[in-house]
Amino acid sequence: MTRRRPLLRSVAIAALVALGASTLGYSAFAALAPVPAAEPHVQALPELVTPAPEVSIPGYGAAAIGAADRRQVFASRGLDEVRPIASITKVITALVVLDAHPVEEGSSGATITLTQADSDLVARYRALNGTTAPAPAGATITQREVIELMMVASANNYAETLATWAFGSVADYLTAARAWLDAHDLASISVGDTTGFSLLNRASPRALLDLGRLALADPVVAAAAALPAVTVPGIGTYENRNLILGVDGVTGLKTGTLIEAGACLLFSAREVIDGEEVDVVGVVLAGPDHPTVADDVRTLLASARDDFHEITIATEGQLVARYETEWGASASLHVAETVADLVWGEVRAIGVVRAPQLQPGVPLPDPGSVTVRYGDRRVSIPLEWRGALDGPDLAWRLAQPLEVVWGE
Repeated sequence: MTRRRPLLRSVAIAALVALGASTLGYSAFAALAPVPAAEPHVQALPELVTPAPEVSIPGYGAAAIGAADRRQVFASRGLDEVRPIASITKVITALVVLDAHPVEEGSSGATITLTQADSDLVARYRALNGTTAPAPAGATITQREVIELMMVASANNYAETLATWAFGSVADYLTAARAWLDAHDLASISVGDTTGFSLLNRASPRALLDLGRLALADPVVAAAAALPAVTVPGIGTYENRNLILGVDGVTGLKTGTLIEAGACLLFSAREVIDGEEVDVVGVVLAGPDHPTVADDVRTLLASARDDFHEITIATEGQLVARYETEWGASASLHVAETVADLVWGEVRAIGVVRAPQLQPGVPLPDPGSVTVRYGDRRVSIPLEWRGALDGPDLAWRLAQPLEVVWGE
């Protein structure tokens, strides 16, 4: 018995050493063992749907209305039907000449001295029952004043005078106009003269919306089209032929009248929706007369105005995704700023959320953004992190395998 005690003591010591070594090894393993990744619990953005539009398009001829800042058509009738456009042609004349001979801001442009040939145009266009303005030979007139007479009074003789001054002849002007139209993706528009008398001056409502957008973007043409009247010394004073200019937000653009074309109106208007200014452009071709067209455009504008909607796409702080761990750490993705927009007509807004898998205990990645698509638009909304996805402490790490071993 006396000899066994040292042996038992040695065995016990060896067992304790082994247990200590095992415990230290296990602790080291538990402290360094990887922890499971955190999966996102995604909170989808609510789907937004606006009502279907109800627009009162005139029941005759062809017509269209759309946004002025992009190629969006709100409503139409005969959108791609090509028809005579009468004096809307003068918008093309003005833009083509300004492309070749720009008028700087605050300037009246070049000074044009009228010739006998310019003066003779008055009698020629009067014989055609066309609108004219006096053009005494030897008088001088600025380029801006000529464009104002074309846009406000629809003076046919000055449309030809301007083109001849700029290009040398009507034939050379037509060559330049064809090149300009093609360069501006208006290949479907054709021109046969500077004024609108020719039946070769033809376009579809879709193409005229694009032309209207170009006219509104040109400060000289847009300003001329918005004048209620124009006075040119030595020539006269003329009121704008657009019957609804300044009514219901109408800001321009150009009338057209021809037996074969009917009463035509290329128009622009500025609507104020929830305090935000919105520009629209539209056209009516082949109307019965200008008073009827004017009334119908007012009805059209009112019906289109009712179909604008202010929508909130995402709200600051809105939850997008949440992460939680077994040891109580949590982090979440939220919308960083409120995003709203003004839309027209029926729009369905759908958000696409892509939340990453996270590894606890490492710095959070760039929060990124959530993409929302609605209508023909797409917007990326910035996100932000809240909370921190810290790794577990040693006590939690040591407890996990024991719970597995002992079934706790």
